Amino acid sequence: MRKYQLIVIFSAILATAGNVQADTRAFATESIGTAKQSVQASTPTPVYAIAWNGDMLFYKHAGTGDGSPNWPIQAVKIGHGWNFKQVFAGDNGAVYAILDNGDMLFYKHAGYNDGSANWPIQAKKIGHGWNFKQVFAGDNGAIYAIQDNGDMLFYQHAGFNDGSANWPIQAKKIGHGWDFKQVFAGDNGSVYAIQHNGDMLFYKHAGFNDGSANWPIQAKKIGHGWNFKQIFAGDNGTIYAIHDNGDMRFYKHAGFNDGSVNWPIQAQKIGNGWNFRQVFGGSN
Repeated sequence: MRKYQLIVIFSAILATAGNVQADTRAFATESIGTAKQSVQASTPTPVYAIAWNGDMLFYKHAGTGDGSPNWPIQAVKIGHGWNFKQVFAGDNGAVYAILDNGDMLFYKHAGYNDGSANWPIQAKKIGHGWNFKQVFAGDNGAIYAIQDNGDMLFYQHAGFNDGSANWPIQAKKIGHGWDFKQVFAGDNGSVYAIQHNGDMLFYKHAGFNDGSANWPIQAKKIGHGWNFKQIFAGDNGTIYAIHDNGDMRFYKHAGFNDGSVNWPIQAQKIGNGWNFRQVFGGSN
């Protein structure tokens, strides 16, 4: 599944390999907690980067199980003209782009496993009026939109596989007070909110399939010091954070199902030069 992103240069692209020391300064250890389970092997994360000239570059992070800087695919150009207000990914290669006028366009990236520029569906208009402060996707076609007043609206896009404008649930209000610096979703209804002071709060949306306002876990603090330019999630609790200097850090949140403060991998440096307009993760 997932999800969201930002900022600059296209020349210094290198997901740094080699031995890297974890920098825990940005996220204090007492706020993270002790790892309660071993790190499991995970699915590789497709990562999309949009350069300031509108080029889209593709990366594949294969080090999701152990936090290693393992990038079998790096900076492969798979498109151009991605000059949108916001771009984010859903499941199975679904990519959504929002124009400045609020139109939503749908793209299907069939090359999300191998990095090929294979787009069987491109720029298909599936909606309008998407004039929100932030939009991001969850699992199974769930899309969350946050209004300027902090209200959260829920949409269900049943056409995330074929690109059809099929919206069985639209603009259903499921919350308020979402006045955060950044919000993004992980797997199975996990939603992360970053406050302006750098605290990370965890929410569990049990209604991601039916659009109900069912939040068994709300505003649980699971960390602090998340003062990054951009943060986004991959599958199975993987979280990526980009510093202002372009360094990328990797985190593994083993508590994405129950909201526990369980971080077996923290602040592992896995790359540098991530100075793009926007970066976001895809989902398998």
